[in-house]
Amino acid sequence: MVDHGTVQDWMTRQPVSVPVDCPINVALGRMETAGVRHLLVVDSDRLVGIVSNRDVRRLLQDPAHPAHLSDPVGRIMTEGPVTAAPETPVAVAARLLLEMRIGALPVRDADAIVGIFTTADALDALLTLLEGPAR
Repeated sequence: MVDHGTVQDWMTRQPVSVPVDCPINVALGRMETAGVRHLLVVDSDRLVGIVSNRDVRRLLQDPAHPAHLSDPVGRIMTEGPVTAAPETPVAVAARLLLEMRIGALPVRDADAIVGIFTTADALDALLTLLEGPAR
């Protein structure tokens, strides 16, 4: 396999996170303000879940399980998200995103959250490989 770098070369550092009891409407506001589509959900400093803007929209529109904007984000998060280590090769992480049909991988170094690797990061790495570094 050709070396195309590791997750730490392409990830977004200091990902946006919210506490598990954060109201959904506040979480949506954090997404909008930060210009992100994924939030890490933490309990103290421990990663407990991830929520995307797509998850929020879908679950708010689900008549079988109606959620309210004042509900805690922990109610709609994906628990125990798939994670990657900083040294994970980009190709391995991109394949994981594709096969798992997910949009982001929290990046952990032991128990510390050090970043987030998204499909946009994977695409950026691919385009750099194909086009060469930006000039």
